[in-house]
Amino acid sequence: MKELRIDSFGPPADVVRLVEVDEPTPAPGQLLVALEAGAINPSDLLLIQGVYGIRPDLPARLGAEGVGRVVGVGDGVDPARVGERVLVLPTQRQTTWAERTVAAERDLVTVDDGADPLQLAMIGINPMTAHLLLTKYAELKADEWVAQNASNSAVGRYVVDLARLSGLRTINIVRREEAAEALRADGVPNVLVSGPDLVEQVTALLGGEQLGLFVDSLAGSQAGELSGLLRPGSSIVAYSALTGRPHAVPFQQLIFRDIGLRGFWLHTWLTSAPQAEIDSAYRYLAGLVGDGTLSAPVEASYPLEQYAEAIERSAKFRRAGKILLTF
Repeated sequence: MKELRIDSFGPPADVVRLVEVDEPTPAPGQLLVALEAGAINPSDLLLIQGVYGIRPDLPARLGAEGVGRVVGVGDGVDPARVGERVLVLPTQRQTTWAERTVAAERDLVTVDDGADPLQLAMIGINPMTAHLLLTKYAELKADEWVAQNASNSAVGRYVVDLARLSGLRTINIVRREEAAEALRADGVPNVLVSGPDLVEQVTALLGGEQLGLFVDSLAGSQAGELSGLLRPGSSIVAYSALTGRPHAVPFQQLIFRDIGLRGFWLHTWLTSAPQAEIDSAYRYLAGLVGDGTLSAPVEASYPLEQYAEAIERSAKFRRAGKILLTF
């Protein structure tokens, strides 16, 4: 079978290789999964470069999330599971840029057999990140306000949809008018383009109310500039740092108004949350994808053999959607 791997860390174009390997055999408690699709995420590219929060031993197989069908089981696993479509969770205990992979039962969630495999393949990281950002850091009630930047990102799109399902109102900040127009065309509400008057723009939308949560993907000073619009005791939650700059929040907000600055990494939740909580959350999101309630744009999908083009395209800053590998 074919799989993607690296023998050294470095630029993805230089170090990723397609290799032929023996098909894995499921050990006791494991299932053999024939992959249908696997998403390419920024975290995958950082891992390949050796600058992610996890640094695997070399040679390293690649790919964190995906979807496929069970084609074999090890001892102790019900043989009736063969044929199930399963979501491969991004626990880093198995990989998905391969024709087949083995995974423990705890790292797989059964999903809708009739749903779009490309949409299912993207559930593992971005929708779950959005779900946890909205539920883990604030007790938000219907009609409360959530603001976010990088709202045209995959996570940003899911935040909008999941907030809407919960009755929350969102303010969605982007850095380019082109991105704002695309979001507005898709029905995303309250889209703003960042600039020197951003605080005034957000204040006008709030109409005297306060934010219950700010979701920050940029780092730098923007969240700090808007922190005065958060209600006392609420949080700024950072899950990325696209600017590469340190997070800057005025001490007056941190100390006198008890504004919290929190970091979020999905891997921490996956390795610390109770298994029942993880399974329940993924089944919830899989159900929303299965019935068409939740989806994200896909710009293109590539067969595994065209991995170089797929990775190159996924690294482009301006894209219309996700890039996936298909098998």
